[in-house]
Amino acid sequence: MNSTFITWMKNYLIIGYGWLGKALSLALKEDGANVYSTSTDENKLNEMLSDGIYPVRLMKIDQIVSWEETPSKFFDAVIITFPPFAGVLESLQNLVSSIKADLVIFTSSTGVYLDESRVMDESAPVSTSHLVFHMEECIRALVTGKYIILRLAGHVGPNRHPVRFFLRHKRDISNGQAPVNLIHQSDIIAAIMCILAEPKQDEIYNVCWPEHPTKEEYYGKIAGQLTDEKLVFLEGNHGKKIEGSKINRHTRFVYTYSIHGINDLDLKKDNI
Repeated sequence: MNSTFITWMKNYLIIGYGWLGKALSLALKEDGANVYSTSTDENKLNEMLSDGIYPVRLMKIDQIVSWEETPSKFFDAVIITFPPFAGVLESLQNLVSSIKADLVIFTSSTGVYLDESRVMDESAPVSTSHLVFHMEECIRALVTGKYIILRLAGHVGPNRHPVRFFLRHKRDISNGQAPVNLIHQSDIIAAIMCILAEPKQDEIYNVCWPEHPTKEEYYGKIAGQLTDEKLVFLEGNHGKKIEGSKINRHTRFVYTYSIHGINDLDLKKDNI
C-alpha cells in the first residue's frame, strides 16, 4: 500500500489487536504512520514490537480493561476495534476518557439495526438494548464533537467467512431468500484510511457491499465450490438490507472488492 491517504508520520492508536485491529495497524504502519496498538496479551505485545508497532499494555481485572500506564502522547486519531464483552462499557470509560486525540473512530456493527425486512441506512431505527449500540452511546458521550462511527456489515477476509461456520455446524439456515450483507477486511481498512485523510466529525457510516444476493444463492454457490456437502436453506426472506453508499458520497472511499469476487485464500483457512 502506498502513501496515498496518510500524511507522513502521523500518530495513531489502535485499541484492540484482533483480526481487524492487527491488519489495520500493519496497513497504517506500511503507509508511513507511527502506530501504537494495545493488548493485555504478552505474545501480542511482542508481536507488535517485531512488526514495528509501538506496544501499549492494557490490564484486565474482573472483566474491566484499563491502561497499565496511560499514554501521554497526543494522537491524530484513535481507532477502537473492541468487540462487545462483559465489562466493555466500563472499559471504554477507562480508556477513552484519559487519552488525547483529534478524532475517535469506532468500528461498530450493522447488527445494531432492528431486525426488520427493509433497507437500512444510517437513519434507520436501532435496537436501543443492543450492547454495541450502548458502546456507540458511550463513545459519543466521551468524545462529543470528534467521533466517527463505522457500522460494519459481516466481515470476510483472511481466515474468516460465514460459509465456514455454516459448513462446520451443519445446521439448516433460516430465511434462505433473505439478503446477505458483507464487507471485506481490505475495504474496511480503506474506508478508515479515507476517513483519516479527510476527517469528518459526529458522523455515522454503514460500510457494506452494495450487492445483496440471497443467502441460498450466495452461500450455496460458495459451499459448492469448497465441498461436495450441500447446505440446507429454509424458506423465508426475513432480513434487512444494509445501504452503504453514504460513505461514498461523503468521502473518496469506493468499494474495491465485490461480494462475488472473494479471494479463494479467504475461504481455504478455517480459524474462526
